Amino acid sequence: MSTEYNPLPGIETYQDNMNPTLCSPYSSYEIKFYQTRETLNDVDTYRQFLKNVELQFRHSTTYTRYKGFVMSLGLDHCQIHGYLSADMVGDKGIEMHHCILTLFDLALIITEYMLNTVGYVTTFDVVQTLKDEHKLNHIALVMLSKTAHQVYHSDSGMFIHPSMCFGQWWVFLEKYMQGMTQDVAFKLLYYFKRSIELGETLDNDLLSLRDNIIDWSEKHGYT
Repeated sequence: MSTEYNPLPGIETYQDNMNPTLCSPYSSYEIKFYQTRETLNDVDTYRQFLKNVELQFRHSTTYTRYKGFVMSLGLDHCQIHGYLSADMVGDKGIEMHHCILTLFDLALIITEYMLNTVGYVTTFDVVQTLKDEHKLNHIALVMLSKTAHQVYHSDSGMFIHPSMCFGQWWVFLEKYMQGMTQDVAFKLLYYFKRSIELGETLDNDLLSLRDNIIDWSEKHGYT
């Protein structure tokens, strides 16, 4: 442990096992740069970490540019109300919705993956990974009008079929399977069940992915 000079009164910085840390005699807790299982053990702390990741990504230029890229491909209409286009309601009237898994879910999976494989994680790591996976088109998205988007988040019965989604989202799931959690696994299995029941999709691919998630769940004692 080494203390470093800091001109801010009441705040000290030191290296705790190569982990830059802020502390103060007036505070009961410390702020560490790298997060671990131990530092994210508290549910509220972990949730705040993920919400901060989500906020930083949504306000990044990557988010704005990627939305523009998707719309430039012709996805400039609401996929629930197809007659509503960006020409009619403006670019801000058509919103990019993360479907199948929310942006919060994606941040959770990436964080868990890094904790399970590396042992530590930072906000910057997760945000950058989100940017990279979006650019690779590995995230499931649909474009919705502002009203349809609001209805989706207020009505748990509204369902978006995978055939409506843009992006190779299954690649993301296979890539970060080690970041899966019990809640996310159950959420995905329920989504696959509904999708297959409705048909009009690549059932074999969904069944294969479903089986991989079931195998993962059984391995970790979740089924």
